[in-house]
Amino acid sequence: MYKHIKKIIPLILLGTLTFNSCQDVLEVPLTTELESTYFENENRVQRGIGGIYGVIQTIYAANLLDGMATGAGVTLHPAWLLQGDDLTTSGTSNGAYEAFSGVSPSDVRISEIWEKLYFIQNRANFMLTKLEDPEVIKIIKTPGMKDYNKGEALFLRAWAQYRLWDMFHKAPILNKRIESIDEALLNPTKNFELLDAAIADLIEAEKLLPESWDQPNKGRVFKNSANGLLVKCYVLRACYAQKYGGNQSQDYAKAIAAFEKISASSTIEGVSFGDNFDYKKENNSESLFEFQASWAQKEDNAWLDNNFGGESGGMGVVYHYFDSHWGNYGCGGGSIGPSPKLISMFDAKDPRRDETFKLAEKVDNMGGSLWWLGNKWDFFQGYQFVKYINGARGNAYEPKWQLQSANNPRILRLADVKLLVAEAYLKTGNVANATKQVNDIRKRARKSTSTGVESPMPADYGTVTMQNIMDERMLELAGEEDFRWNDLKRWHAAGYINLSTWKAAEFGYPFDANLFQFDATKHVLFPIPTSEINSNPLMKADGNNPGYN
Repeated sequence: MYKHIKKIIPLILLGTLTFNSCQDVLEVPLTTELESTYFENENRVQRGIGGIYGVIQTIYAANLLDGMATGAGVTLHPAWLLQGDDLTTSGTSNGAYEAFSGVSPSDVRISEIWEKLYFIQNRANFMLTKLEDPEVIKIIKTPGMKDYNKGEALFLRAWAQYRLWDMFHKAPILNKRIESIDEALLNPTKNFELLDAAIADLIEAEKLLPESWDQPNKGRVFKNSANGLLVKCYVLRACYAQKYGGNQSQDYAKAIAAFEKISASSTIEGVSFGDNFDYKKENNSESLFEFQASWAQKEDNAWLDNNFGGESGGMGVVYHYFDSHWGNYGCGGGSIGPSPKLISMFDAKDPRRDETFKLAEKVDNMGGSLWWLGNKWDFFQGYQFVKYINGARGNAYEPKWQLQSANNPRILRLADVKLLVAEAYLKTGNVANATKQVNDIRKRARKSTSTGVESPMPADYGTVTMQNIMDERMLELAGEEDFRWNDLKRWHAAGYINLSTWKAAEFGYPFDANLFQFDATKHVLFPIPTSEINSNPLMKADGNNPGYN
């Protein structure tokens, strides 16, 4: 699988080193391959493309080296998982995110997210430049591969831009390789500029990407990946139309058009709900985009980055923020689990309930080999969030430290896209098609039992409302990588909900309500990181996002 290709990615220098041959003192052996000599065959080009995918690991990994350097764990997940109503913590130590009680421009997680998303764009730009180099083009022998690679780079750049727009809105556009200091000073964007750039990249990527990949390359993005992310971007833009002067009905129509281009090779038919979180069922027919997690055969060193080969610095991801493993210190204290709101949302007969959370003492620990699971605790009404960690489907930890997992985070799956397009159908008057999309998801849920006997719940809707769609998204997508807070913010912008009237309980916050400090005029965006403000005078002159000094 493609996840194994990325483990041998060398560090590619993004500049060209030159030496004066007359100065013997400088004539020392090179320790890293140069850009000018690196691209000697097609395999090297594929490694370069793999290097773009590889940066995603720095987002989902434990990031323990950074944690030790700063004196505080900087696993990034709390920053996007806790700003919603589906998850909470076992204590108040992550109040900056869950209670909105101290998010600031100097927040280390926010600056790390910003930096890593720009790393992705930078590597994408580098490879897009190389793919226009006649000398590189000559060594690509596989028919269509140059276009496929360009499509991959454009898709990954668009994904980073989409996430930056959702979190910051005014983040600069980085759409070309930076080759001088002057070029590194980028203007902040306005309104939809950054989201529009992502959409433009996805439209082009969709034309270039293959319909599918062969088995050894399974996991690389393909045409349906681009169309699925286009649906997400168009629906997002539609929701902000009133704020930024867009055309909501037109964007919903474009979302529907992108959805209808998704080929039948992507389907939820035959994919059990739990298959989407099982390492044995990765890159299944529902999957549109996964990070291809892996780890070294002997030892995976979570304290090292992944910019080299060998048996250290692997490509694993961390899920210990859902349990009490010692590696959970990277989350800044406390565990993450289902909120009281999420627990109360599920019908007891919905098979997705036990696939999402279950009583902690009933979580399968594989006969004690996953020793940190299966123990009763007092958090989250006794429940534990289990989507990626329960039993055999989560038993993909590297063997020595059991710190990082090879179970892929599912970044974009068809169920998400179907529920998004249900909104578009509903808001453009096609209630029947909106209802069909939601009922498809509920039908699959009914079939996702461990016994194979279909459950009576959740029953089909006769006709869906916007509230039905919103509720279904919470049940289907709870606790996944980039959903709930994105949903709440865009629904607020569209006027479908009003977050300014929400109190602590409506956010699923179970602690002292006096600690809860959400301000809808401020907290729907992250602050621009201090590092960007201090290094970019153009951003400094424009100022931070509203409410942040």
